[in-house]
Amino acid sequence: MKLYLISDDSALRNRWMATFAALKPIVLSSFLEECEYNSIIFISDTILTDLSDADVKNLFLRRVMILSMIPDFGAAQRLLQIGAMGYGNAMMHETHLLSAFQALEEGKVWLHPDFIALMISQIRDHKTNKENSLSVLNVLSTREREVALLLGDGATHQEIADALDITVRTVKAHATAIYHKLDVKDRLALSLLLHS
Repeated sequence: MKLYLISDDSALRNRWMATFAALKPIVLSSFLEECEYNSIIFISDTILTDLSDADVKNLFLRRVMILSMIPDFGAAQRLLQIGAMGYGNAMMHETHLLSAFQALEEGKVWLHPDFIALMISQIRDHKTNKENSLSVLNVLSTREREVALLLGDGATHQEIADALDITVRTVKAHATAIYHKLDVKDRLALSLLLHS
């Protein structure tokens, strides 16, 4: 799978290129329709402003990570709704960049943990049909249900461990089982399932 790094800022391109050097990325200063469809694209949000609606639609036929010098939660939501698979700070630490690449490579969505917490908070603030939420959890054990409800409300693994008097490792094991049984990929998808 090819990786394209696209930015009109040469310093940013160089920074990303250094992070992904082992993957031999293709580095561009603008989006080209010739970018392979089975590829991952890390692109600066400033490039999007120069694209036509058709080009944006074409761009999102690929696995796209949008990076912004000034990240905005509202922008992240809009871009995810129209097809982006990730959104983050253009200057975020290389471990986050590599984590984002891995998520997109696996076909998953990637957001900075702070944005995930904001999304869960917004979801939680909407009125919830508790009966529907609880019926979805019938496939889980009692302890898994407790963990699932806390995960769905945005609690960290450590907070759950403290609340239920179990280890973080046990929380992670329960989380893995919960995601598998409910056929969700992560805590954001779990929160959406529980609060929709």
